[in-house]
Amino acid sequence: MDFNECDLRQGRRDVSEVVCLAPNGTEALAEWVGSRIPHVGGANFGPCQGLAVVNGDKMLAGIVYHDYQKDYDSIQLSMAAESPMWARRENIATLLDYPFNQLGCYRLFTIIPIDNKMALKVNSHIGFQREAVCHSAFGRDKHGVIMRMLRPDYSKLYERK
Repeated sequence: MDFNECDLRQGRRDVSEVVCLAPNGTEALAEWVGSRIPHVGGANFGPCQGLAVVNGDKMLAGIVYHDYQKDYDSIQLSMAAESPMWARRENIATLLDYPFNQLGCYRLFTIIPIDNKMALKVNSHIGFQREAVCHSAFGRDKHGVIMRMLRPDYSKLYERK
């Protein structure tokens, strides 16, 4: 995977860091993330931007921002992790900096299968709030939960005053 850095605040290099990927790296990361999400199964995310949390040459987590709606200041994220070690406050703040500060989004959302308790817990811990249940979002009787974070939530939780 080609880890070419963008203009992002960096995490501590001695533990882990967030890197923004060039187009060829984003494509590979999107495949990596998609292959680890059962309801995605490696499907194409379409136009997207990938960010990775790495420790040296080891991938800890991958985040794919997709379905960017510039006119509505909204973007969706999908993510997968190999280790919970990615979830340091500094890394989370850096990952969220991209949609809120670089793109200027007001709303960030994800849709999680209702039975994926771990993903619901992780997203809640990060600061996402449950917004709605989408009935049969992942096939007949396979419901999804929309979780969202708004710009004011991000500012309150992660921006330094």
